[in-house]
Amino acid sequence: MAWRSSGSTNDEMVNNLKRFGLISSIAVENAFRNVDRSLFVPESDKQRAYSDQPLKDGNVHLSAPHIYCSVLEALELEADTSGSFLNAGSGSGYLTCLAASIMGPRSSYYCVEIHEDVIQHSTRAMECWKERHQSAMAISDIEIIHGNALEIDAEEGEAVLGFDRIYIGAAIETEDLHKFQKLLKPGGILVGPVEDELLKVVRNHTSGHNIDNEFSQYVISGVRFAPLIAYPSIETVIAARVWNPSIHNQFPDSFRSSCKELLLCSNADFEQPITPQPTRQLNVASMLPKAIWMEVMSYTHRDWFKTPESEVEVLRRQLKEERENAEKANRARLEAEARYHTAQRERDVYQLLARRWKSRLHVQLGEDVNDNLEDAAISMLFGASDNVSIFRLLRRVQDQMEDTDSEEEEDESEDDRDQSEAEDGVAMDEDGASSSTGSLIASEPAPVQLVSPSRRQKMLGESERTVTTVSSSSISEDDI
Repeated sequence: MAWRSSGSTNDEMVNNLKRFGLISSIAVENAFRNVDRSLFVPESDKQRAYSDQPLKDGNVHLSAPHIYCSVLEALELEADTSGSFLNAGSGSGYLTCLAASIMGPRSSYYCVEIHEDVIQHSTRAMECWKERHQSAMAISDIEIIHGNALEIDAEEGEAVLGFDRIYIGAAIETEDLHKFQKLLKPGGILVGPVEDELLKVVRNHTSGHNIDNEFSQYVISGVRFAPLIAYPSIETVIAARVWNPSIHNQFPDSFRSSCKELLLCSNADFEQPITPQPTRQLNVASMLPKAIWMEVMSYTHRDWFKTPESEVEVLRRQLKEERENAEKANRARLEAEARYHTAQRERDVYQLLARRWKSRLHVQLGEDVNDNLEDAAISMLFGASDNVSIFRLLRRVQDQMEDTDSEEEEDESEDDRDQSEAEDGVAMDEDGASSSTGSLIASEPAPVQLVSPSRRQKMLGESERTVTTVSSSSISEDDI
């Protein structure tokens, strides 16, 4: 169904993706409608922009739309949040724009790409997208970094804090997966191709040094991606986001509210007493001017003012996760049962077809066929482990049919030959041939018994030589 989701326009492609069940959430559907795929497709492939297939032109790669559907659904993106998104091996930037269309302008987006020509292509595509879609104009915090995604420094910059969502745009080896797992925040989700499987990795909330169940992995589907390039080696550091009033709205709610309170207190007219009273609360924020507070906040990160979870909140979150996992397991069980019943029905249909084929072969051959022929037909339909025995069996059936046809043709040719010899004998008798020759030819032939083709050919040759000898001797006597 995935390859049947193509369309002539972007909306038609989205309609087909939704019709075949590849898009299940409203947020993902709206994202595909807001981001036109043709803007990110190379010029040489514009006519195939809405086909459900991967496209490649030089270093620019685009996966098939149904793959991006699976990725976005697995990432579980939250609308209008202040999270962070990392696209390692961002390519054309199509998926980054899809994610930005869901997460909104308050989130931060980082793209790491190793090819400079691909960076230029994605930059132009994003500019065209923002020009054509009014809602995309507000999304200004997309940073494209020239670097090697396999060498992102996890000990410096924004990577120290971690990312809420990570997508890997090319296939990596299993031993390289831990490099990206270290970049995930607790509760974060990573989706990417690991060898020949599209994996979803969730970093669980763990306490202390208990890392046995730190990550959970799920296989989404089997895929075939181009490998993530390891060379040239480029040390890649994603610079930390420094707070300033111009990007204040891109920080989390906890940071924004705390910053607001500090700045309001610094402008308060209330004067602190020179000698603080121990029984009274102090407004510490008002003891420093606004300029100093702004300088202090420039050294903080996005989660600086995030309140740690209490024990009760942790238990509630874990209970919620367990319930969600139970619901997912129940849905998976129901889907597996439905597939099982469907497979049973298909098996019954194929077995019926195999029996019909067997009966038709019986009628055509006029004899019993080995009972293993039914098993061979079923094996051909469902897939067989021993194809050699099946081909040998079918070859024997074909040989039997060819032998039957050849015997019928030989019988017909023999009848024609006997008839022609009889006519020649009658002609010789009318022309005055010897009585012995005429009586020999005119006499009624003995009934012919069915023999093997080689024996029949040998007997026919001896008969012809005998007739020739007798005819020659009779004619020589008449001449004398």
